[in-house]
Amino acid sequence: MNKSMKNEITLDVIETLTPSVVFIDGGVEDIVSKLENYVRSISLDATTEKGRKNIKSVAYKVARSKTALDDMGKKVQADAKAVVDKVNADRRVISSRLDALRDEVRRPVDEYEAREKERVDGIRDRIAQIEILGVRLEGLDIETLKASAEEIGRLKDYDFQEFSARAQLACEQTKKLIFAAIIIAEKAEAERIEAEKLAAQKAEADRLAALEAQKIREAEIARAAADKARKDAEEQVNRERKAAAEALERERQEAERKRLQAEKVALNERKRIEEQAKAAILREKALAKEIQDARELAEQEKIQAQTRVEEEKKKAVLLERKRIENERKADEAAEKKRIDNKEHKIKINNEALNAICSFGLTVEQGKLLIKIIATGGIPHVSIKY
Repeated sequence: MNKSMKNEITLDVIETLTPSVVFIDGGVEDIVSKLENYVRSISLDATTEKGRKNIKSVAYKVARSKTALDDMGKKVQADAKAVVDKVNADRRVISSRLDALRDEVRRPVDEYEAREKERVDGIRDRIAQIEILGVRLEGLDIETLKASAEEIGRLKDYDFQEFSARAQLACEQTKKLIFAAIIIAEKAEAERIEAEKLAAQKAEADRLAALEAQKIREAEIARAAADKARKDAEEQVNRERKAAAEALERERQEAERKRLQAEKVALNERKRIEEQAKAAILREKALAKEIQDARELAEQEKIQAQTRVEEEKKKAVLLERKRIENERKADEAAEKKRIDNKEHKIKINNEALNAICSFGLTVEQGKLLIKIIATGGIPHVSIKY
């Protein structure tokens, strides 16, 4: 439609309009407003038969104009829906194929990370084997402890790669715990032998004390016999009786002195043995304290090892989350950039279309011209975006 038709809208020309004229910015408002003005400017008279027929005719034409314009809108909507459906189908193809391409590109990294995780887990298991040898050492015999030390020597030869420092530390700490346990076990064995030796010495001292007591009892018997002999001798001679009594008294005193001396020796021996027994008890208590201290140290080191493992796991989880978040932000930025670029091109194309139509070309002709220029169909002519 030419410019003169755009400036004058009547009921007779509505059906001759095209969607490109109607459905542009302000097109519908312009056409409907002019049509309203045109219809309301018609002289209508409902008092005559002819006037009433004319009113009905005008109303019918208004209804037909509405139907014509609405049919144009439906056609534009259907065309737009077909374009949207095609774009959606293309988007699904883009999404599925580029997702597959993304997974294909990432597959070497995913496979490498899986292999790397398996390798690191294997090294950590070896380190855990070393650390477990240093726990629950109390009560183990010396041979078992030495076998554990040899096992550490075998595990130490494994290639721990970037965990070599941690593995070496675990080996050194575990070896220290095992060697400390060996020293404690050897000390306990030596003290057991010493205690047995002290018990044997005490038994010997008791035996000697019993023999001395037997001697004292025999001396008492001899004294009683001497007393009897002395009484028998008193009847014969007072001098011999006195002499015998004095001799017997001397013997009694000597026997008493020997008895008291033997009791003193036995008492001193018992005190010495009791002091040695007390010293052995104190050594046992000190040994028990050393074992308890070693056990607490081993438990603390175990807790520290577990804490380090948990911290490494948390760091790995945080790094993975950060990597996923960075990828998501990069995808969103790329998508926003693509949308902004597309909207920018649409804006430039619409401005060019409006300029082209202002020279008398229709919207379809203008779009075709823009498409030809954009695809390079006209030499030396291009659109600057």
